[in-house]
Amino acid sequence: MSESLKSIAYKFIKERILRCEYEPMSFLDVGAIADELSISRTPVRDAASMLEQDELVQILPRHGIMVLGISADLINGIISARKIVEPYAARSAALKADADVMQQMRTVFSEPGKDISALIEEDTKLHSYIVSCTENTYIIRMMDRIYSNNYRLMLYGSGMPGVFEASNAEHIAIIDAILERNPDKAEKSMLRHLSHSERTAYESAGILMKK
Repeated sequence: MSESLKSIAYKFIKERILRCEYEPMSFLDVGAIADELSISRTPVRDAASMLEQDELVQILPRHGIMVLGISADLINGIISARKIVEPYAARSAALKADADVMQQMRTVFSEPGKDISALIEEDTKLHSYIVSCTENTYIIRMMDRIYSNNYRLMLYGSGMPGVFEASNAEHIAIIDAILERNPDKAEKSMLRHLSHSERTAYESAGILMKK
């Protein structure tokens, strides 16, 4: 039962962090969270330990649980890792991806809705699926953590004019290259997309770090 409650608390807090409802550098109110979930404080503290491993919070003895901010080092880490892993993953996807899955995703990006959260989730789903084509558990776990922090950057970058329109077109180019089973083209399309994403990430980080 305690494991189940910890999982509930973990998902609850993580979602609020990713959506910036718990803002960077703020402290979690363990008691308030426990009351809202109708659970004791222990599962909330246990969930915080899991979130610390995800690099979303930091447990500060005698001070509390702080939501980690978006630092320049973190941005550099996210971008560097993505530039190393995702072009390789795109090549793997061109050889291994399920064509039906990719076609379904192409439809999503060809006819996007207006809900920002849904757009970000579809973006993350696409990149996660492409990374899964590496069939490398260590890479997949690492990228899951990276995408969690990247979610916050994308949320704040969503207000920039034309961001999603450009991103959707780039996603379609990546998907088309994968459907063509062209590893070189998939890699180049991914690199082009990540180059544009890098600029947005730094602008988003500037917004977050000013808050």
